[in-house]
Amino acid sequence: MPQRIFITGAGGKTGRAFLRRASEDPDLSGSSMTCLSRRGTGDPTLNAFPVRIVQGDAGEVESLTAAYSGEEIVINISSIFHVPTILEAVQGSARRFIVVSSTGVFSKYRENAAEIARCEEMVRSSGIDYTILRPTMIYGTRDDRNISRLIELVRRHSILPIPRSNRHAFQPVHVDDLAYCIAESLKRPSAVNKAYNIAGANAYSLKEMVRIIAAVLGKRLITIPIPISIANAAARLAGALSRRASLQREQLLRLSENKSFDYSDAADDLDYRPMSFEEGIGKAIETMSDAADDPDQRPVI
Repeated sequence: MPQRIFITGAGGKTGRAFLRRASEDPDLSGSSMTCLSRRGTGDPTLNAFPVRIVQGDAGEVESLTAAYSGEEIVINISSIFHVPTILEAVQGSARRFIVVSSTGVFSKYRENAAEIARCEEMVRSSGIDYTILRPTMIYGTRDDRNISRLIELVRRHSILPIPRSNRHAFQPVHVDDLAYCIAESLKRPSAVNKAYNIAGANAYSLKEMVRIIAAVLGKRLITIPIPISIANAAARLAGALSRRASLQREQLLRLSENKSFDYSDAADDLDYRPMSFEEGIGKAIETMSDAADDPDQRPVI
């Protein structure tokens, strides 16, 4: 019997990657998928997929309840902070709940880490069979807001100042690898009532990542190390003038954290084998180039 699946956040970068994968997966291509969208049937990010589109807001209980039609499987790819409203709307009908969370739950510098943990606990205690996926920094699309910007910096400059850190502070995961894990969580009984860290194959310092990007681009790059203390002071000063800059300061503080994550449970249960960062960067550059060549394609925020 085909599965009935209700998806929030399908129009985002991870959601679109999952829909592409599901459409090519013989175990999922026959499923009936309903995607929640604030734009409704006019959502250009979803019209290319064989899905039913319903209008609604995952952050509002009444809106979500009206859009939800009792699908047995619910996938939340939107904000983890929508979990309370989603659970209220689907309780009593959903028998399977797959939630995309974040490894930010482990950070001592991320202001909302405690709230992420609270939402995860709500999932665990909901009585619904669940799978929690905690991706690291997601990249691989033109609008990923992190690695794509780093690629552009390397592409445009021959000299880059880099905050000095000896820690392997990044283990980015390609969006296609995360999409794979969502799909496999749907298919594998071993994933029921489990939480998985979904990380890239290896962890790198910022300097190592920049060097890999330069190598894939075939570009010679000079990096200038800057002590984190100086970078923090500059970010603190800028933060007094810009809220956006204060967010950048939080990112600088997190450079002092070792964000290397063990994904062996996902490897065992989901047969997860993430692509190398070199391969992922190559795919990301190709994706960005394709988007730049298409005048009708615009980043979706």
